[in-house]
Amino acid sequence: MLIEFSVTNFRSFREKQTLSLATSRYFKDRVEQNCFDTEIKGLPKLLRSIAIYGPNASGKSNLVSALSFMRYMVLSSAKKIQEGEELNVVPFLLDQASKERESEFEIIFIEGGIRFQYGFALDKMRIHSEWLIAYPEGRPQRWFERKYNHETKKDTYEFGSKFLGGRLREDWKNATRSNALFLSVAVQFNSEQLKPLYLWFQKSLRVIPHRVSLSPQYTCDTCETEEGKKKMLDFLNAADLSIADIRIDKKRFSYEDLPKGMPDKLKEGLLKKLEGKDIQDIKFMHKNSETAELVPFAAEYESDGTLNLFSFAGPWLDVIGNDKILFVDEIDSSLHPLVVHQMVRLLHGSGGKAQLVFTTHDTTILGQDILRRDQIWFVEKDESNASKLYPLSDLNVREHEALERGYLRGRYGAIPVIKELLPGAKSG
Repeated sequence: MLIEFSVTNFRSFREKQTLSLATSRYFKDRVEQNCFDTEIKGLPKLLRSIAIYGPNASGKSNLVSALSFMRYMVLSSAKKIQEGEELNVVPFLLDQASKERESEFEIIFIEGGIRFQYGFALDKMRIHSEWLIAYPEGRPQRWFERKYNHETKKDTYEFGSKFLGGRLREDWKNATRSNALFLSVAVQFNSEQLKPLYLWFQKSLRVIPHRVSLSPQYTCDTCETEEGKKKMLDFLNAADLSIADIRIDKKRFSYEDLPKGMPDKLKEGLLKKLEGKDIQDIKFMHKNSETAELVPFAAEYESDGTLNLFSFAGPWLDVIGNDKILFVDEIDSSLHPLVVHQMVRLLHGSGGKAQLVFTTHDTTILGQDILRRDQIWFVEKDESNASKLYPLSDLNVREHEALERGYLRGRYGAIPVIKELLPGAKSG
């Protein structure tokens, strides 16, 4: 369960910006459908979904990229990043002070009935600080804190009394490189206490950044059982795709399987990677309206929308069925707005604790009585070109206000300023 995520000095975000999935106490609508209880005393209910709006280049994608970067560092810094290798972090570049400061990431989430607050600050060369606070029974316990001492050029560590490991903690500390996270290294060296946090990032948190196409592999694997295939078909046909069955065969990869228009260099790389291996051959079965015969359609004859939804179906049902958290950038770029509406309704009606955060330009969901006001967020840039993140619930919005019309009229900000060019006029 995700409570909030904060980012500071990363790409277009200069000052600290926080996305919160905690419900606002001022709104009482759709509580049962759109919210759920954390079962932790003192914490508010959490939202099942959040939609983020803003004009192009406002910072929506940067927010998703920030969480993706944090996840990558947790999962990969101990194994894939070598000593001395630069970290792929970009600070706010439009003022000198920010260029020289560290970027900071912090996340608050619940795993195993315990609230955790974990974060780190870093630049391209090293980790400058890292901290983890646990709240068993609502009481804070600082498990560890790491700080870089600029005078000694070394990291200093403080371990709390509740942080287990004994003498092994010194081994974990000594094994942590300057550009690796202590959390990641300790888990690699078998810290059982920190393992659930690592697995939360690995298995419970899923991020689909901008321009990342989902592979159909997961959906195909799900279709290997009759129960899994039925779930996929029900989901796909709820979007009116009229698919009677799905047949997935394995065949040996050949050159003919590559798209004709693919660049030669890309073809060469795929040939080396897939040569001699089996690939999945997907056939979508459609019913002949006259004979009721099932007619196989190869994937290449299906629309991009059908293929995108097929690739999305498996991960999406996995998120709902296993109470995971999914961040998707520009969800409407590959899925029809009505499909997105149905997916959000499915999530809200699941009765579980899955969560969805998505960026979008599609405003139609605002007029469908699907989202509460605290589920609608905006990103826009200020006069210094720094991104600001804020919820609709912070604004003075009437209870039954037409939200789609209000947004398009600029009432809430976060819309593009379109400058009309007259015939014969010159830009610039």
